[in-house]
Amino acid sequence: MSAVRETLRRVRGGFTLVETMVAAGIGVIVLTAVLSSFMAAQNMLHTAMAESELSLAMREMRDKLLFKASPDIAGSHYAGLLSGVNMNEGDVRSYSSVEMGGHTVGSSLGNTSDSSIRLLVWQVGDKKMLINERTPNKDDHVRWLWPGSLALQEDDEGSLTMSDLLSYVARNLNGSNVYRLYFDIGIEADVHHRDGTRIVRRERVSVPVLGKLQPLKDAAGRY
Repeated sequence: MSAVRETLRRVRGGFTLVETMVAAGIGVIVLTAVLSSFMAAQNMLHTAMAESELSLAMREMRDKLLFKASPDIAGSHYAGLLSGVNMNEGDVRSYSSVEMGGHTVGSSLGNTSDSSIRLLVWQVGDKKMLINERTPNKDDHVRWLWPGSLALQEDDEGSLTMSDLLSYVARNLNGSNVYRLYFDIGIEADVHHRDGTRIVRRERVSVPVLGKLQPLKDAAGRY
């Protein structure tokens, strides 16, 4: 009978201090594991969403550069770099900008006129992007080549010029008679990896210049 009373007394008395500390320690370990798993999953989700956004933004930028460097304005349709001719090679060799002639199609295919494309790096606030300076009322359409408001990737010092994005292949070693352009474009997401590194997508866009025979080798003899 005394043994039963002793058992009931212990049950009614609750946990001992040691038991409480052990239970609390186990609870902390479990909660820490759950929280770590939640944060890792959340970071993976943010990274996957950022990479998807970068992929879509890069595709949009590439298509606009190649096929439609300006939006439709007042019923006119503008071409992109793949339709450009009569390139200003002086700007290309100085890496300050890219300027090419093009055509604008009006309300009908028979209604065409000459226009031009002049690409350069533009800064809005603390972000840099590409713009076509020849777009009519360019200030009203400054975001045309800025999909998702995602900035062009800068170096660690925050510097970025057209020479960082542009390269070209010329027939002659002195840089004359440019027949192909390359754009090495990188855009970065607004979010970062857990270690603080930037989430960046880079692509190289090749643009052959129309009206010129594309040789098999460049000036240095490379294919």
